[in-house]
Amino acid sequence: MTPAEFQILKTVFLTVVALFLLLALPGYAWLRKSAPEIDLIPGGRVSISAIKPLDLIVVGLYILVFAGFLKGTEFKMNHPEELEMSAGMVMASSITMLLIAAVVPAVLFWRVNLMEVFGLRWPDWKNILWIMPAFVFAMMVIGALMVASGWQSWVQDSLGSKPQEAVTLVRETSDMGLLVAMAVAAIVVAPIAEEVIFRGYLYPVLKRFTDRWFASVFTGVFFGVIHFNLMALPMLALMGVVLAVIYEKSGSLWVPVGCHAAFNATSVGVMLLSRMYELPTAP
Repeated sequence: MTPAEFQILKTVFLTVVALFLLLALPGYAWLRKSAPEIDLIPGGRVSISAIKPLDLIVVGLYILVFAGFLKGTEFKMNHPEELEMSAGMVMASSITMLLIAAVVPAVLFWRVNLMEVFGLRWPDWKNILWIMPAFVFAMMVIGALMVASGWQSWVQDSLGSKPQEAVTLVRETSDMGLLVAMAVAAIVVAPIAEEVIFRGYLYPVLKRFTDRWFASVFTGVFFGVIHFNLMALPMLALMGVVLAVIYEKSGSLWVPVGCHAAFNATSVGVMLLSRMYELPTAP
């Protein structure tokens, strides 16, 4: 990551957080108090009945955790020689993410039935068999359109940006242990941990104190920016918004987890095929 790219990502991160804390929270609170007849949360299947003001503190702690990740990215950018990627490091990172995600059920366990609130007994589970491929296809089309628009080339040429480090390693590493660890992290760990945090918790909390539209956009952009790669930011932000909408429409966390896993698995598969057959890939 270049210093210019980092500054842009840092600015986006701080702007999104400031919009939520300084504008959206007080703004929606004022709107609810001054115009209680306005229904700010029409429809949807994601329950917010168990969300309490205390959850805003937990959201604040999550923001601080991701701010810490941002500082870690800055350190890594300034000291690339001190943090060489390895299978052990990927496993440690995966365990850390799962522990961070475990805060969500720990916070909610005493208030709600987790099976119910996350929709884990989803009666329409067979629908996921067409939702997942439809989601992957849509995201791949959007990705192709982004490449065609010149966004990635512009970011690369203007700022010297590169694809995410994980993408580069999957394409180039000869360490099979590292490759397996990264594949497991991308296809299993990331979908579970990130969906529990972003869609399973941050989304309903923001929905409770703002509305579902702001919650979808905020969690989507926040999801995109915490991957700390400007080239992928628009794609990941849009993906996050779509996953929030899918969660709201289905009412089951299985759906965004499955879609996220299917997308990552497809991406990893394409990169592995490009390695095997020396196919050209997008930057």
